[in-house]
Amino acid sequence: YHNINTRIDLKNEHSDTIGIRIGVKQGDPMSPILFNLSVDPLLCKLEEEGEGFHHRAKSVTTMAFADDLVLLSGSWEGMQRNIEIVEAFCDLTGLRTQGEK
Repeated sequence: YHNINTRIDLKNEHSDTIGIRIGVKQGDPMSPILFNLSVDPLLCKLEEEGEGFHHRAKSVTTMAFADDLVLLSGSWEGMQRNIEIVEAFCDLTGLRTQGEK
């Protein structure tokens, strides 16, 4: 959506109009699909250039579900590399992380 308005309804009161410049409405059936499409390049980059956790000849760099992403690595240096990839992706896309979660 681009340049839409919304308001908050509370019992018999309504807030002033709130402008939304760009985004996807929460609850829209397309929201998860669009989010997955937007984050897929990050997941691919992490698989290609990140340093994952190795188990039984497999390397796993991420676990992702909905809007949650967990980075995995077998070393601190590898984790730093993965974080650098995420930070570069966020700089390019305008996405933000909540590392404290």
